[in-house]
Amino acid sequence: MTLGDRPRAATLRRGVETIFGKHSVRAVFLARPAAVRRLILAGRESYHQEFIALAREAGVEPELLSWGAFLRAAGLTEEDKHQGIAALVDPRPFLGQHDLGLLEDARVVLALDQISDPQNLGAMLRNAAFFGADAVLIMRNRSAELTPTVARIAVGGAEFVRIFRITNLAQSLDILKGYGFWVYGLDERGEQTLAEADFDAKAVLVIGAEGQGLRARTRTKCDVLVRIPGGRPGVESLNAGVASAVALAELLR
Repeated sequence: MTLGDRPRAATLRRGVETIFGKHSVRAVFLARPAAVRRLILAGRESYHQEFIALAREAGVEPELLSWGAFLRAAGLTEEDKHQGIAALVDPRPFLGQHDLGLLEDARVVLALDQISDPQNLGAMLRNAAFFGADAVLIMRNRSAELTPTVARIAVGGAEFVRIFRITNLAQSLDILKGYGFWVYGLDERGEQTLAEADFDAKAVLVIGAEGQGLRARTRTKCDVLVRIPGGRPGVESLNAGVASAVALAELLR
């Protein structure tokens, strides 16, 4: 079947979100193929054979467009790192604070205390997926939004972890403690290094905002404060995205 060469009406973009870039689009086909409404491609058809097959397997006929039509249909610009591929999908399902009971049998949760940098949020979602965390808690307010750009930075990671948008981190940590979790706060002043910490079988790892670190209220909810060894005057800590990778690797090794 010849791929279509005309975009559908722009009204079809209502109620959907755009996922772009090869890794992110592949992830959404793997994680929730029924959510894909359109697959929009630009460039040579031979370059997109994997995605054409994935789309048809999901019952979606891919559309091969000119570059200009592709950008208009996907709502992207030349500056977006789209690689000539975008999917219009049903919005990603978010869970809320009232859904934390779903984590009763989970092992590892990553909790983010007001992470405002989209680059760090994307990296942390990728890290959580890579190391096998069961969920990520993101503040509903005073936090970066999970935008298409963040999803691209996560390189597909946002599709493979459950994301909870919470209103009160302290209350959420108390709820998880009720399910048997121990809470470990990553803090440069931590009394133990990651290697010294004896992580419980059910662990919440809390990482604070860039610059500020853990808020005082959050720190009081942590059972243990742990630190990454290293640093020197003027370079006391790693950025939140890198720190999450180091900490998750140690926790899950």
